[in-house]
Amino acid sequence: MIPKLVIANWKMAIDRDSVRHFRNEWEANQASCKAKILVAPPAIFLSDLDSMAGVALCGQDVSANEPGAHTGELSAQMLNDFGCSHGLVGHSERRSSWSESDALVAKKALRLELLQIRPVICVGESKADRESGKAEEVVAAQVLASCALLKSPPVIAYEPVWAIGSGEAATPEIAEAMHAAIKTTLGERFGKPVPVLYGGSVNETNASQFTSCDSIDGLLVGGASLNARTFLNICQSVGS
Repeated sequence: MIPKLVIANWKMAIDRDSVRHFRNEWEANQASCKAKILVAPPAIFLSDLDSMAGVALCGQDVSANEPGAHTGELSAQMLNDFGCSHGLVGHSERRSSWSESDALVAKKALRLELLQIRPVICVGESKADRESGKAEEVVAAQVLASCALLKSPPVIAYEPVWAIGSGEAATPEIAEAMHAAIKTTLGERFGKPVPVLYGGSVNETNASQFTSCDSIDGLLVGGASLNARTFLNICQSVGS
């Protein structure tokens, strides 16, 4: 059985006072969680979460370039220096707002793998893809192209684009079917199980509904992870 994993993606939705408040609240109220917990803060706040109890660090993004003259970029070595065990790549917000292709995502994932940071590759279909019946085909193509340069299995985060930040989560049945399809596709590619997380309007109410599904190995949580107590409740609802 693949151990459960829960990742908080704070995006660009938090300031330093809120980061410190989150840490204080988390450490004051933390109880045992069966899942592994990661927090992906804006990179400038990684040092504020150093050695935080019960939490490992995750990068929100990484450059596809080697270290050098790339103003504003963040290298895999920098994430490694801050102790990040995982790194997000290919989030739909970057695919849409920065026109990131599967080929670029694959290069970013490789940069992480070369530094022994496990890539968390985000994939997901649009509303139009879902309504046209092409969702599994679209996601399978994304997954294979984004993993093309990797030697070891990444973590996959399935986030249907139409569910992110909309309050309209996929049903557990839709998520389970997609996760099973992703696992089949990547099982053939890597020859071993690949963890697949669900993301997209995850909250305290629906978290356990998703993670009780056989093919869902954890959660990528956005807005609901900004409040320490809410996020802790989500984490504690996730079994091993």
